[in-house]
Amino acid sequence: MNRTMKNGAAIGFLAACAGAAACYRYHFRMPLKEYTGYALYMATLDDEICRNELEGNTIQGGVIFFPPKAESLRNRYHLFLSMNQKKSRKEIQAEIAAMKQRLQASRQYLKEPKADLEVAFQDDSAE
Repeated sequence: MNRTMKNGAAIGFLAACAGAAACYRYHFRMPLKEYTGYALYMATLDDEICRNELEGNTIQGGVIFFPPKAESLRNRYHLFLSMNQKKSRKEIQAEIAAMKQRLQASRQYLKEPKADLEVAFQDDSAE
């Protein structure tokens, strides 16, 4: 009976470990394809937002222009890959939802006349 209890405890322990690993993988880790898909989608949204809000405006007499879309997307994609490493699926999805709302709001700038923008840098070390 003692041997049977040991075998039962070992099987129970292995089942608990397998369940914990499956739970960790499902809740905290994303498949690579999903993770990279989110990064590409966020890069596309961010590029479109920036182009809507800034393209054609001027800063101190210089016209704002963007690199070709393929180059810009590649750089933004790598940026979002690195920024999202520690984020969960829910955090990324919430960020995408906020970006979608911002994209809708940024479309108002397409029909407005272009403006001369001012740039100001905030010193965060004063806090």
